[in-house]
Amino acid sequence: MELAVESPLSAYRAAYDAHDVDALVATLRPDVRLVSPITDRFAFEGHQQLRNLFEDVLATVDEGAHVLDIGDDHTRAMKLVGRIGKQRFAETLLFTLDDDGLIAEIEIFVRPMPGLLTMAAALGPRVARRRGRTRALAVRLMMGPLAAIARGGEPVGSRLAAP
Repeated sequence: MELAVESPLSAYRAAYDAHDVDALVATLRPDVRLVSPITDRFAFEGHQQLRNLFEDVLATVDEGAHVLDIGDDHTRAMKLVGRIGKQRFAETLLFTLDDDGLIAEIEIFVRPMPGLLTMAAALGPRVARRRGRTRALAVRLMMGPLAAIARGGEPVGSRLAAP
């Protein structure tokens, strides 16, 4: 799916669609900050941390497509839909741009809950792996069951709670 809108984030979208990590990093300020949808205990900062994260995201997300891009020259919101394995998700990305049009900050929100937890279970071990295999295994053992419970329980729970 291609967005027709021309925006300050057109280069970011094109780089994401092409899986071009170098081009993605070129859209960022050197001191860029990404606020995770999974935790508020840390943020990803700087080109190298975001390069690593982009590599992990592009290796994990299937059928990622930007379906909305709105805002002005300093604040933009984009919606991305995709899947990780069989689990679909929707992601809202809030971008803050500097006066040169470079991305200064990205804050991400993901829904539904099974999508968020599947993302955490898929990306968490990849991110932790950069600090050691034991950390990656520990994150996998913590997040995997949560994601499985959410994927299995959400259809039943939503039927029970639906108005």
